[in-house]
Formats: sequence, C-alpha cells, structure tokens
Amino acid sequence: MIRCKICKVPLTGFLSNIGKAFFNIRRSSSDPEVCNKCANKEQNKTAEGINSDDKTYQCQICSRAVHQQHALEHVKTEEYLINLIKKDHPEFQHKGPTCKECIEYYRKLVKDAEI
Repeated sequence: MIRCKICKVPLTGFLSNIGKAFFNIRRSSSDPEVCNKCANKEQNKTAEGINSDDKTYQCQICSRAVHQQHALEHVKTEEYLINLIKKDHPEFQHKGPTCKECIEYYRKLVKDAEI
C-alpha cells in the first residue's frame, strides 16, 4: 500500500477507496507520492505565504469538529468504536438514542488501547 509521504493517507488499496469516495483524496497529478490535498496545501503555502490547515467538518456520528487532515483516522476510529459496541450488544443501533456514559466507556477503551 502506498501512502502520502506528508499525511500518510492511503493512496492505493482498499482504504484509498474510502478516501476517494468520502473526501475526494487521490494521488496528486504533480507529485504521485503525495495526495491531492497535501499538494494543494503546499501550493497555497507558497502562493499565499500562509497555512491553510483550518478546514474542519462536523462528524455525523459524534458531532465533534474534525480537521480534514485527520478525517480518515477519525472515521475508522468511530467505525471501530461502533463495532466494539455491537460485539457486546448486537441489538445496538447507532442512529438511535444512546447513553453518553456508555459511549464514553467505549471511547475510553479505544483510547486506552491506543488504536
């Protein structure tokens, strides 16, 4: 699997399809070793002389603000969290109401495992 040399997002393989579908992340046409997002950031930095890392979005699962640079890691962590809950509680539906203490318990498990 080839990854972007700047942000380490997968550029080939199965995980690259998720990045392409949800975040329009592809190999840069100017430098195939980096993604199009990192290539654009580098161009913006040199053209404007400023850092344009302020793009964020709101996660549909947890409602937190996530920087676009960390979007793929965040999505995979939330998917893992949901899978952990479903493993212990097969009846769990993440679209329905859920006790915050229970969600925080599983988030702590993920954080403590450093996944």
